[in-house]
Amino acid sequence: MTEEEFRVDPSAPVFFLSYARTKNRVAAPPRDTNSKVFQLFVDLSDHVVELLGLPPGRPAGFMDRMIDGGQLWTEDLAFAAGHSQVFIPLISPQYLNSAWCAREWDAFARRRFTLRPGAAATAGETPIIPVNWSVVERQRVPPVVSQRQLFTPTRLPSDIAPQYHDEGIYGLLSLGKNGKDAYDAVVWRLAQRIAKAYHTHWVQAQVPADMQQLRATFEEVGHDLV
Repeated sequence: MTEEEFRVDPSAPVFFLSYARTKNRVAAPPRDTNSKVFQLFVDLSDHVVELLGLPPGRPAGFMDRMIDGGQLWTEDLAFAAGHSQVFIPLISPQYLNSAWCAREWDAFARRRFTLRPGAAATAGETPIIPVNWSVVERQRVPPVVSQRQLFTPTRLPSDIAPQYHDEGIYGLLSLGKNGKDAYDAVVWRLAQRIAKAYHTHWVQAQVPADMQQLRATFEEVGHDLV
């Protein structure tokens, strides 16, 4: 492949944050039930802009924040799913039960990806980086998810990675000041992992034309590293 074939749309977000939308319960006071996800998105975006030196106007990431998110396959969502170079699924019990999240996963997994010329990646590293959002029992994780390398922060104080695995990022955010240092460290390492994936891999653009063609369950498709 030529260098031109590895070109990335300059208007495309670097990463796509995929999460299970939580809606207000009936009779509950109105509130933003996805505020913790949005906090993660903002923090990750700030770090990725810094690490990649993105120009003004280039989005670091995409997060669907529509009120009826998970119901409408908008042009913005389709473009992000078909052009972003890194996919960040926030793994939780709700995520694995969500047909919409399965479609977002499938939209990205269908795209071919390859190493960039001269790039080297650690075994198991791909542009799909599952993140522990809230703890899921191992036996409940489908093979298409479990075979991907779960993000694990390294080169940190010895107690931080176990805390992340035990609590998930949602748990760290819920612990207030007791979880803040761990949260900050984990998110910085995740941003570095996103930047590395962006530099080492290229993912072919492929915008889903029809949401109904995407898988509503977590099954593997035959597209992988080429």
